[in-house]
Amino acid sequence: MTANIAAAETASNALTAQGKILDSIDQFYADNCVFTEPDGSHRSSKAAQRAHLEGFFATLKSFESATLHGEATGDNFSASEWTFKMTAGDGSPIVWNETLVRTWQDGKITSEKYYTQG
Repeated sequence: MTANIAAAETASNALTAQGKILDSIDQFYADNCVFTEPDGSHRSSKAAQRAHLEGFFATLKSFESATLHGEATGDNFSASEWTFKMTAGDGSPIVWNETLVRTWQDGKITSEKYYTQG
């Protein structure tokens, strides 16, 4: 099972690194996936997360890069560390340093929690 999760995590991360975050969601996330923000708020479905991100991306002037710093997997979880660089609609830079922790079941991500870093 761990090898399958490792392969899926790597494939999901490859899409994200190419800026194809919505494609990764479509392919690797369960319909009832729960997405939890650092403040504890959450979205309870793949459709809600996709709509959230579509709305966010629409506010951007540009999405410059998603840099993967590392990934790890276990029996039913994975984690990846990222730096996302974007430009807001007003031209101000956005830099997010995040760790994403995911739980997997039957080859799909069933939960994803975001941890931000300073």
